Amino acid sequence: MNRLRRSTRPPTQWLLWLLIASAPLVSGCGLAKAIIMQTAPTTEKVPAEFNRLTGKRVLVYVWVRPEIKWAYGMVRLDLASYLSEYLAENVKDVTVVDYRRVESYLEKAKTSDVNPVELGRHFSADMVVHLSVYRVSLRDPGLAHFYRGRIGASVEVHDLSRPDEPPERIPLGDVEVAVPEEGPIGLTNVTPAEVRQRTYYVFTERVGRKFHEYEREVD
Repeated sequence: MNRLRRSTRPPTQWLLWLLIASAPLVSGCGLAKAIIMQTAPTTEKVPAEFNRLTGKRVLVYVWVRPEIKWAYGMVRLDLASYLSEYLAENVKDVTVVDYRRVESYLEKAKTSDVNPVELGRHFSADMVVHLSVYRVSLRDPGLAHFYRGRIGASVEVHDLSRPDEPPERIPLGDVEVAVPEEGPIGLTNVTPAEVRQRTYYVFTERVGRKFHEYEREVD
């Protein structure tokens, strides 16, 4: 049996030669554009906004406004679990403090405002990723019969990795998401749990990508 099979897909250079051979049928600018479209990359690498979590022990601390916690009782734990797991999977050699231990500590503290530096030191963390959530909703105002998940939060990192120096606070860009991005969706097409889960996922990815290089599609 012949194990060598010829590919049915023409190599890229064949496509280029085909375009060049058809030059009389295409204007100069049109030909150049066609060649660029064939050879241009479809993705680009985006560097991390903050790239110092690698190899560190990291704690995720989520603070939410009291009125948000009252309306969405599990939101602090949910977002901490989503982001902790994302960082563990996508940042090289990172160790993430168990979010359940952090939540237990916060519940015992019985306060809505814990110093992130003290929290990090309590768990021997090198870095504290601190989210301050100022908005959570599943519906837009005035659209009671439609769902649209929204989360808004500020993001900062506290670097405790240098014991002989004061902790460094590094503010990063805020993150705001709307799901679906294109507009609200009718109540009969989806459940609140599905909207909430999808919103948490999109928010987590947007925050998590601040800490590692990733690829995105380009037009």
